[in-house]
Amino acid sequence: MITDDFKKNASTLILCFSAFLLVLLSGCTKSQPQSVSQSESSEDGYKIAVAAPQFGPYEELGLSIINGAELAVDLKNQSGGVGGKKINLIKVDDGGLAGEGTWRARSLVSEMVLGVIGHLNSDISIPASEIYSKAMIAEISPGSTSPFFTERPPVMNYVFRTVGRDDQQGEIAAKFALKKGFKKIAVLYNNRSYGLSLSSEFVKKITSASKDADIVYYEMYKVGNNDFSNGISTIKEKSPDLVFFAGEYSDAGKFLKQLRSSGLKTAFLGSEAVFDPEFITSAGNTSEGALVISLPGAMDQNFIQNYKKKFGKELGAYSANSFDAANILISAIEKVKEKDSAKIAQAIKETKNYPGLTGKITFDPKGDLVNPAFLIYQVKNGMFVAVQ
Repeated sequence: MITDDFKKNASTLILCFSAFLLVLLSGCTKSQPQSVSQSESSEDGYKIAVAAPQFGPYEELGLSIINGAELAVDLKNQSGGVGGKKINLIKVDDGGLAGEGTWRARSLVSEMVLGVIGHLNSDISIPASEIYSKAMIAEISPGSTSPFFTERPPVMNYVFRTVGRDDQQGEIAAKFALKKGFKKIAVLYNNRSYGLSLSSEFVKKITSASKDADIVYYEMYKVGNNDFSNGISTIKEKSPDLVFFAGEYSDAGKFLKQLRSSGLKTAFLGSEAVFDPEFITSAGNTSEGALVISLPGAMDQNFIQNYKKKFGKELGAYSANSFDAANILISAIEKVKEKDSAKIAQAIKETKNYPGLTGKITFDPKGDLVNPAFLIYQVKNGMFVAVQ
């Protein structure tokens, strides 16, 4: 005999199952974006993104990219945007991790952004660019220096950078070291593709350019390492007159502090990712005299003042060239006058002599800078001062 309670329970089950089925079917049949051209029915404005780590060991480098792009968008919107429409900036934290970065890249494709400023790390930019290029979205990196980033034919026309490559930076650093007469050189590099790529380029240039110079130490360290004592002990045994450090500011500050505490006064030359005020803060007085290779500094006082006013801090390593990257993307949107990412990417490719903060910017067919510049800085009285 079927009771009233049974009927009620059965009805409830049927209703729940029907609701579940409707949700399931709607999820299965929901159309996914097949194009990155924003329709006229989408939100008013032009949607772009900036992606970089905002926490962890790459925090300050990542924030310099986020902040540079944000300031560019703010200033453009204050002046009326593009044709009276605002630039809408999506800020993404990729965690400085390849898995997180590729997941974020897919989410930005789903968001139908018209272009991406980022990422910082080459081992994130490389797989992320494959996702963007398939969706015909341009990626302009202010910080990814691996030559491989722009060397892959499948992603060409969609990858660009406003920073020089590791082979260029390695050559300049090596020439500087040899010019200064350093003969015994120790090299320490981090366990990311950045460290391996840059250090190998530096070593290759040293060994091919001079028979007198000798790489007496060449070792990897793990990002976030707090104890460099074992490596420093070995370095002391080798008695180098220069240590080349291919890593980031936070690790470099800890390493240099421990190096000086050991009594070793050998010269220190850091890569461009060391060029951040936090390196000086971390290393304290031991940073005095340290050498760092980096990009030309921004000379535009309005930019410097606007940056300090908005973010309450000095410029970071990639603030200026992230600002340039964002403005190049915005200029491409202005030129195209359509929400069509493929056409915008083509406009970026055609960039010639763009008057950026870091100099006139032209991209070669691969998306690399024509005539990229690097300078050597030295810490003097707690500040980075260009010396070459």
